[in-house]
Amino acid sequence: MKVSKWLTLTTAAASLFIISCGTTQTAAKTEASDKEPVQIEVEQTDLQTEEPVATEPTAYDLYKSKIDGISLRLASAPKATSKGKAFPSPFSVKVTKTVDGTPAEGVELTVVYPISKKDDEIHYGETKIVSNGNGTANFTPPVPQISVNGSVTIFPSGDTSDEDIANAAKLASVTAAYQVRSNLMQSGGCLAIVDYAQNGTPITNNSVSSSNLLTELMKKGFVRVGNIDFTKEVVSGDKNRVYNTAKPMIGTSSSYLIFGTVKYEQVITKTETDYTCTLVGDITCLNMKDGAVLYHTIKTATASDEKDWQVLPKARENLAKQLADAIYFGL
Repeated sequence: MKVSKWLTLTTAAASLFIISCGTTQTAAKTEASDKEPVQIEVEQTDLQTEEPVATEPTAYDLYKSKIDGISLRLASAPKATSKGKAFPSPFSVKVTKTVDGTPAEGVELTVVYPISKKDDEIHYGETKIVSNGNGTANFTPPVPQISVNGSVTIFPSGDTSDEDIANAAKLASVTAAYQVRSNLMQSGGCLAIVDYAQNGTPITNNSVSSSNLLTELMKKGFVRVGNIDFTKEVVSGDKNRVYNTAKPMIGTSSSYLIFGTVKYEQVITKTETDYTCTLVGDITCLNMKDGAVLYHTIKTATASDEKDWQVLPKARENLAKQLADAIYFGL
């Protein structure tokens, strides 16, 4: 009886041992299978690798590369001359290499300068110059046939019809004043300017603006000039009427007549801090030989002051200086 019970227990334990071993082996196999590398099959295709396409540089690219390698500097510019008289010296620029500052030879530059004018509208032409072995490029303008207050602009040549190139050229350019005085400063002339009141009516007894302008012109070197009075004709605005009236009065003593009006664009006005007003002068210059218009301009001047009675004189003085400058380079 005792032996039978032991055998029974042994048989049961053995069964449990076998089951346990089987379970452990199965788990071990499963864990091992999880660690095995997974193979993925990739389907081969006929894809072709595209070669990079080389792009041609644009006109702007080429121009930018050109100007990045050089630098322009205004070396000298002539003083003002008179209409019909050559400039005393050329406009000169220095061209150097940006990499080391040495002279850049053979660089073509474009020069833009005044060639004609209608009143205050200036028309520009252009020409080409080339830097020499010293990196210097000179521009000698033709003898000017107009009086003008303009400028000369010099930049590396390029197709400026292209907006990008034009902008780059502007940044690389150098400029200088191109000033030509009137050639009539010694010829004698008369002034007839009518002032207007704040209510819009002409002042017939005296013209402060005419006297102010006369003073400023004399400061600039105009000689044999003076005031003349024929208010009604000036107010009419008819240049033929003005000329026909002035001709017998002036005779051959003056070669030109300056006439026009000075009116309020803004009457004397009180602001938070002071008083202000704006005047506008409309001036015409006639050739007394034939009545042809030599020059016409419109200028505006504003003045302010703490005292209302000082505003108008300041505005008239400012306007007279503007008109004198315009006539100096316009007549």
